[in-house]
Amino acid sequence: MDGMVQSTRQPATTWPGTVTRAATASTLLIGALLGAPLGQAQPAAPTPTPGGIGNSDSDTRAYDKRDLSGLWARSPELYGEAPCPECREPVGWPGYGFFGDIPARTEEGQRRMDLNKPARGLELGSAEANARTDLDSGLRRAILPAFGNDPEMRCEPLGLARLITFAGPGAAMELIQQQDRILQTFEWTWDFREIWMDGRASPNVEDYLPRFNGYSVAHWEGDTLVVTSVGFDDRQWIDQHGYPLSSEAVLEERWDRPSPNRLRVQLTLTDPLLYTRPWQASTKVWSLIPKESMAIAGWSGILEDRCVPSDESMFNQVRDRAAGLGEE
Repeated sequence: MDGMVQSTRQPATTWPGTVTRAATASTLLIGALLGAPLGQAQPAAPTPTPGGIGNSDSDTRAYDKRDLSGLWARSPELYGEAPCPECREPVGWPGYGFFGDIPARTEEGQRRMDLNKPARGLELGSAEANARTDLDSGLRRAILPAFGNDPEMRCEPLGLARLITFAGPGAAMELIQQQDRILQTFEWTWDFREIWMDGRASPNVEDYLPRFNGYSVAHWEGDTLVVTSVGFDDRQWIDQHGYPLSSEAVLEERWDRPSPNRLRVQLTLTDPLLYTRPWQASTKVWSLIPKESMAIAGWSGILEDRCVPSDESMFNQVRDRAAGLGEE
């Protein structure tokens, strides 16, 4: 959980609206005493723009566009590599998230969304939140973490969409490509999922137990890997802003490798129970990290960056006391 796990690899700066895992208990105390939620964005930003625009990769060597394997990160400078501007979240959005063309909620979608209390985004009722009417209301309702109910704060599984769209420190992943499947492992929470490419069809979700990361099958369309995921556990949030997702949701991912050192995905969520139309996210981009660059003391690979419940519980006690909770 942000503010709990300390990684030895941390960037010098963060993006507006994000909460880093390098945050300390004192940061929480200050935030709580000042009455400002963690994840409050910086001064007014320009109108939101699409993400993933352009390609700063100048590598011209030959490569296999269907080879997606390797270590990938959205903050290559963290590993001593050249910056990747297109890997960052688009300008104008608070923090990181699914973003894109946010649809209206159905009545049930709004009911579920109102039950989710995020601590990230623009502060509810703040001058900035009231002024940024260009943003969906779901991005303008952040409250103090102590009064929120983000599943991440309890070390619950993030779910697939949130794992993919995570862009804070530790937003690294590894893709291991085999003939019949691709294994995707994520550094933050040390989670994984399988993408099956053996010709199987998507399952009838009523015949299977729901999964936080769903059931994923894929096929190639030219040099684009099209992944369809179904069967989600509806306790997860789509992103840190508390957008809900139902067990009927279908997530389509279109992965491609536009240059030797870039990987990108276009996500589309179809969930008619909760949203009035399909939701296309802002494009997400990663940079390829050489094995020797993603290493500590010679041991290469992504970190085991788990959210440990006992540690999180201790951290939350400090957070709650700072907010005046749990006191007689």
